Amino acid sequence: MLKYWIWLCLCKGIGPRMALSVLRFFGSPEKAYYADAAEYALVPDLTKVQIKGLQNKELREAEKILEDCARQGIHLLTYQDAAYPERLRNIPDPPIVLYYKGTIPNVDDSPAIAMVGARKATPYGLLQAKKFGYQLSNGGAIVVSGMARGIDTLSLEGALTGGTPVIGVLGCGIDRIYPPENGGLYQDVIAHGWLVSEYPPGTPPDARNFPVRNRIMSGLASGVLVVEAGPRSGSLITASRALEQGRDVFAIPSNIGMEVGEGNNQLLREGAILVTSGQDVLQEYVHLFPDRIHLRTGGDNLTLLPRDLQRAELSEAPKVAQNVAHPRSSDKKSVDNGTNRSYIDLEAKKEELSADEWAVASQLSPKPIHVDELIEESRLSAAQALSALTLLELKGIAIRMPGRRYQLSEKK
Repeated sequence: MLKYWIWLCLCKGIGPRMALSVLRFFGSPEKAYYADAAEYALVPDLTKVQIKGLQNKELREAEKILEDCARQGIHLLTYQDAAYPERLRNIPDPPIVLYYKGTIPNVDDSPAIAMVGARKATPYGLLQAKKFGYQLSNGGAIVVSGMARGIDTLSLEGALTGGTPVIGVLGCGIDRIYPPENGGLYQDVIAHGWLVSEYPPGTPPDARNFPVRNRIMSGLASGVLVVEAGPRSGSLITASRALEQGRDVFAIPSNIGMEVGEGNNQLLREGAILVTSGQDVLQEYVHLFPDRIHLRTGGDNLTLLPRDLQRAELSEAPKVAQNVAHPRSSDKKSVDNGTNRSYIDLEAKKEELSADEWAVASQLSPKPIHVDELIEESRLSAAQALSALTLLELKGIAIRMPGRRYQLSEKK
């Protein structure tokens, strides 16, 4: 019965990871409810505080939550339900109960991208969120985001115009509209996707809930796209959780010296995948979801509306005069690749590269090579090699191909 699932989640000291351990040990929340202290002591790693929490057999709060859900049209999804996304089920600490409205999309058979970023965003960041949201959705990907002000809101707004269902993950009860100006967005997500939370109705938007919520966003996704984030942003927590869960991490490059985007550049230095369009992200999953992904162009003509700016805590970008340096033309040897294409001459670029960059670049050729092979052949650590690859992409020497493969760039 559902009240026992809720009871297990409410037990004092029992977080998602331990709730899952208890569930696996007893087989069901009902059996866990009727167990005694001696049986609880057999559960691996269960502390005395947690055993005491499980000994509280009061069900009135759980029954009230069920009544609230029935009254407000809120559905419950448990860890053992067939509709529970397998992708989320396989993370180390999945929520054993989810509260939701809307329709559960087919997450496991679809590319899903979690879009995250700052609440206090620049107009540039907001525009990229709206553009990428549209391009990903229009290309067949499910966009997952957190419904907060700024990047989250604009990501979902863009995705809702793309035609693929969206997912909004809350850090409060499903009945709490936060921020309050997003009431219309809540209804749109319910109508065209899935609005979901692990917190029961009535739970306020506490700051402590949001970092915990992030694991659900990345757990539902194939990859996480950081649109615009500062060096201490919660988006970096989501990116970190994504890596722990084996997900891809993408980042849009940000202007150097702009604090609100420094988190993006930090991720790129650490090996995140650099992207400049939704198509760049989708390319990574064509081989996994060939029937779902459609590589379409478009979305570059999207603009920010006055209401878009009103729904973010704007961070004004510094006004910096930029001098664009154009490389001087010079005679360079072409790579003999047996075709009419001309590729970058690595020897001519060697003096411009660091030792790490050269160790990776020297392994590149016109034929795509998998990133794992590049790391092995370069004899660098994974972090060093991925950082070098990102810099080689920025310098126009390496080009990323689908399936985490790289090849030498063509001459411009």
